Amino acid sequence: MSPKVPQAYLDARRIEIIEAARKCFLEKGFHNTTMQDIYTATNLSPGAVYNYFSSKEEIVIASIKRYTDWSISSLESLISENPDESFIKYFQFLFSSITQNDIAKDFSVSLDFYSEATRNSSIRETMIKSMNATGLKLIEPVKRKQRAGMINSRLDPLSIAHVMVGMVFASAVHKMLEPDFNMENFGDVCESMIKGTFASPPAKNKKTGQLDAKFNNAEKEYLKRHPKI
Repeated sequence: MSPKVPQAYLDARRIEIIEAARKCFLEKGFHNTTMQDIYTATNLSPGAVYNYFSSKEEIVIASIKRYTDWSISSLESLISENPDESFIKYFQFLFSSITQNDIAKDFSVSLDFYSEATRNSSIRETMIKSMNATGLKLIEPVKRKQRAGMINSRLDPLSIAHVMVGMVFASAVHKMLEPDFNMENFGDVCESMIKGTFASPPAKNKKTGQLDAKFNNAEKEYLKRHPKI
């Protein structure tokens, strides 16, 4: 009888294959990547890879599930009894990750997955479960914020959560297409929505003029880099 392979070894090998495949997808695109490319990237034989995944579809599904586990684990560690603190910490963590860890560049692979999900039912089902899993984790903090009178209680909690996740998605798209995209300003707007200050009138103080100048300069700089069509 051959010795039993430790589960930790099997898990590590699966992750190795998933990461190698994502690098291939990033360099060549999802559809242009072949299983042979993945074998080469992992330095494994076709038989060794097929012991874990029989197709690119299975690798994509495993990759989506792995990202979901990471996202949920991160969210759970940041959730607290304070709804404002939970949301703000969560967004700060994700925006920081997008900015510092080059997740925005890697996000192009995820967009390939979203596109493929429109044609592949298995990937679509996995993607929907992934999006809903994050939204469901945010529901309780949303409800606490509604009970505290910080969010309109007539709004659907899950829809609110989806909108919040959508803001992170939008920031990743911007950063992917425009590396110098100002994530700090984007994060400030998201934080103002969470805190309920988005619709507040301008503050009547000495700093108002300074803020106007700051944002006018930011707008001018953006238009300089992106002239109107």
